[in-house]
Amino acid sequence: MPHQPRTLIRELWSDSNQVDLHHTSPPETSLREYPEVIAQVIRRTTADILSLIILALLLGTIETPERIFLSSKAISILGIAVAVFIGFRNTQAIDRWWEARKLWGELVNSSRLWKDSLITYLDKETLHSDGHLLLTSQAALLWALNFELRNFARRDDLRLFHELLDKGQLSQSESTTRLISENMMRRVNSLHCAGKLDDWGRNQMVYNSSLITASIGGLQRIRNTPIPPPYDVFVRILSWIFGSQLILAFKADGSIITGAFLTAGFIFAERIGSYIEGPFDKDGSTFSIRQNELCHLVTDELTFKKSI
Repeated sequence: MPHQPRTLIRELWSDSNQVDLHHTSPPETSLREYPEVIAQVIRRTTADILSLIILALLLGTIETPERIFLSSKAISILGIAVAVFIGFRNTQAIDRWWEARKLWGELVNSSRLWKDSLITYLDKETLHSDGHLLLTSQAALLWALNFELRNFARRDDLRLFHELLDKGQLSQSESTTRLISENMMRRVNSLHCAGKLDDWGRNQMVYNSSLITASIGGLQRIRNTPIPPPYDVFVRILSWIFGSQLILAFKADGSIITGAFLTAGFIFAERIGSYIEGPFDKDGSTFSIRQNELCHLVTDELTFKKSI
C-alpha cells in the first residue's frame, strides 16, 4: 500500500480550521500610534524647538562675521563626530531600557515561581492562610517597586496598593520594597519553625527571594545611575554647535530653512536618546516600560483560584 502523506499540519493551519484560543495578540506598533509618539516627542522638546527657531532667526537676520564659519571639510568632520557620539549615546540608552525590561520580566517569572513553590510545599489549609499573605505581599512588593522607580502613583493604583497591604497584613510603615521583603522572609522562617514548611521548601523560598532581590537591585541601579552628566552635556553642546554651523552653511546657499530642519533632526535624535535612557517615566509615555500593566498582571496571577 503506498505511503500516504500526512496533512495534519496543513489542515490545522488552513483558514477553515482556525480556532480562536482567546489569547491576546502579540504587541505591535500600529500606524495609529505614530501621532501619539510624535506628539510626545514634540511636547518634550518644546524648549529645544523654540531655541532652534530663535537661533535660526538670529543667524538668518544678523550679519555674521566670516571668522565664525567653519570650512565644509570641518563641518563634515564635525557632523561625523556628532553622529558617532549620538549613536553611541542612543545605543547605551537602548541597552539600559532593554535591561530594565528584562529585569521586569524576571520579576514576573520569579513571582510565578513564588506562587508555584508555595503551592508545592504548603498544605491546602496553610496555603489559604499564611500562603495567601505571602502571595499578597509579593504583589504589594512589585507595586511598591513600581512607585519607587517612577516616584509617582496614580490614585487608583495607589488605592489597590493599600488594599494589598491590608490583605497582606502589612502596615503603612512597611510599604517599601526592602521592608516588605524582610517581612515576607520572616513569615517564611516562621512557617519553617512551626513545621509547616520543610527544609526543602524553605531553601526554595530563599532561592526565590534571592532572584527577586537581584532583579530589584538591578532596576534600582538603572534608575539611580544615569549616563554620566559630563557626557550628556558634551553631546548636547556638540549637537548645537554642529547645528549652528549647519544653519550658517545652508544660509550661504540661500536655504537656511533646510539647515534648520536638518539641525532639528540631530537635536531630536539626541533628545530621544536621553528620554529612553530613563525607562521609568512618571507619565507612562511610550518611552517608559509599561510597569503598571506588569504589576496588574502579577496581581491577577497571584490571586487564589477555586481550583487551588
